[in-house]
Amino acid sequence: MKIAISVTAAGEAATLEMRFGRCPYFAVYDSETKEYEWFENAGIKAASGAGTGAAQALLDRGIEVVVSGQYGPKASQVLGAANIKMLLGPSELPVAEVIAKWQANELKEYAIQKF
Repeated sequence: MKIAISVTAAGEAATLEMRFGRCPYFAVYDSETKEYEWFENAGIKAASGAGTGAAQALLDRGIEVVVSGQYGPKASQVLGAANIKMLLGPSELPVAEVIAKWQANELKEYAIQKF
């Protein structure tokens, strides 16, 4: 299973970034191989549509779970429509600890607000 985490930087010293669409990087962890892939979020510089662009980049990589501090409404719609599980993580948590909390089922699931 592949899990994506919005992070502050590339590399294992990275910490969780609260903003999904405007995070500088994503860490992709493959639970089968135990390996990471790091890639820059191209949407960070977008005037609009950063969240949907970031969501599409993750869909293109076959992500099944995403961890971030918060999600915008458009990004959550794209991820939700693709049945991607969205989890919430605490600010500045090191990426290895995010994975450990995910594996221990200690992260809360994001709920799309419907009015």
